[in-house]
Amino acid sequence: MTEGIKDRFNRVQEGITEVATRAGRNPQAITLVVVTKFQPVEKIAEVIAAGATQLGENYPEETHKKILQSDRLSAEGLHWHMIGHLQSRKIKYLIQHFGMFHSLDRPELFTELEQKYAALEKTLPVLIEVNVSGEETKHGFPVWDQTSWPVFAEQLDCWQSDCPHLQLKGLMTMPPLAERPEDSRSYFVKTRELAEFVRANSSLAHFTELSMGTSADYGVAVTEGATYVRIGESIMGKRPTKN
Repeated sequence: MTEGIKDRFNRVQEGITEVATRAGRNPQAITLVVVTKFQPVEKIAEVIAAGATQLGENYPEETHKKILQSDRLSAEGLHWHMIGHLQSRKIKYLIQHFGMFHSLDRPELFTELEQKYAALEKTLPVLIEVNVSGEETKHGFPVWDQTSWPVFAEQLDCWQSDCPHLQLKGLMTMPPLAERPEDSRSYFVKTRELAEFVRANSSLAHFTELSMGTSADYGVAVTEGATYVRIGESIMGKRPTKN
């Protein structure tokens, strides 16, 4: 019998619980974000029916179009997470649909978002995307060299002071593609240690969230402290290509 979305969703949830328990962590401290980019509305409705309440998208204009197609995608209790690179001209969709932003990846975006959210008298929980591997193709603040950490922590302190409508909650990272989940561990460890450094060397005492781990390596990420895991294909099945 072919395994459906509900079965895969439940299996991933059980896997997170098992790994967290084995690592001495509370499974309730880990949020499963189901990544639905490029997926059709019908499949997204199916995973919502299975119990998913946290959905992640990379392209906010695509999300906007999907939500217009189905009321189920804007139901009460459903939360959208923006997890991809955000172009400035797409901020309007972020404001309209998303409750959390995982990928604040450049300094100028702080000012742009603060101006927009201040004008609306709204706040936005954000995670700072960091590049801890040194890959040139990766977005995110370049913090792979630990000598950059003091300046990074100081910058975050200043940005939080200057941008009161942005709630800086923690970090997000994407390790290099690898054949084995274990290959991601050192990057997750470095991200966790960077968050600890920021807390110890800034006023950001609540800088505790870590968005890291995907279908390929979420078990390792949970072991190393992830509080959000972003899982797509292991639940939704193979992702369609972008039109």
